[in-house]
Amino acid sequence: MAREAIIRKVRPYELHGVGYYQLAVSYSNDPESMREVRIANDSIYANPAAGDRIEVDLILNVATEVRKKA
Repeated sequence: MAREAIIRKVRPYELHGVGYYQLAVSYSNDPESMREVRIANDSIYANPAAGDRIEVDLILNVATEVRKKA
């Protein structure tokens, strides 16, 4: 299931030599709340930034892919 959101904060980090991003996002159906999304570098577009409009693919509320909206 894909959900539209806006990135509020981005924090890159590394775990066991693999790059990840921790994102604070606000979903379009609840813009006042922020949720945390953690995603591996290979499942997100290059250089995510605060303010980007995105789509988050979720399976059982776990992010599997993040795409930038045009």
